[in-house]
Amino acid sequence: MSHSLVTDSLREELVRQLVYLDENTFGILDRVALESPADRAEIRALIQTYQERVQGILTGTGDELRCSAVLIGSWVSLKIGPETLKDAYRIVIPGESDLDEYCISLWSPMGRGLLLAEPGQTVTVHTPLGSDQVLVLNNVYDYASADEKLG
Repeated sequence: MSHSLVTDSLREELVRQLVYLDENTFGILDRVALESPADRAEIRALIQTYQERVQGILTGTGDELRCSAVLIGSWVSLKIGPETLKDAYRIVIPGESDLDEYCISLWSPMGRGLLLAEPGQTVTVHTPLGSDQVLVLNNVYDYASADEKLG
């Protein structure tokens, strides 16, 4: 028998994420429009894919979380180039990012690159200083702490 991972607090957190994206998509796209039309299209696609993934989790048994895709609230261990970072970084909504606490915004270049990535996957993160190859070593979705932060 499969136990559902979609508890009430997880459901509440994921719905809160969908509401955040729904209410802020136009503002996010307006800010990104200053970067380039390609970035705007990339962000629009990322938002849509993320929403579909979360809706799948909400309508499923929760087994979708077992594949360990990076979500808002995830703690992610990384290797950037040859350097394995000793601390995990958490993907958070803007306004909650704090590098001293290892919390990075999902709209930062690193956050955008990591969102929906899975352990073992290498993603390319583009920054104004260049591009880095980032290997996702581990991902732990910690929605209980995210609930406290978003609540």
